[in-house]
Amino acid sequence: MSAQAEAEQELNAMLDEGVTAQLVDVDAGVYELRLAMDESACADCLVPDPTLVSIATDALQRRGVPVASMSVLRPAAHA
Repeated sequence: MSAQAEAEQELNAMLDEGVTAQLVDVDAGVYELRLAMDESACADCLVPDPTLVSIATDALQRRGVPVASMSVLRPAAHA
């Protein structure tokens, strides 16, 4: 398993049920943290974006993956 996949797995383990995260390397060291939520997920229950970025960045860096920047992409609100 790659370091990125391990970090993604670690992040998903701490998220609420119904929420999944995908770490996408869009450029050298530039990541998007893409969140997906099923209908049972509580969008208001997620920790703030800066906290998610900090956790994901730390998970990658502890595995030797350089991170220059990271943004969070949340799905549109449920109708």
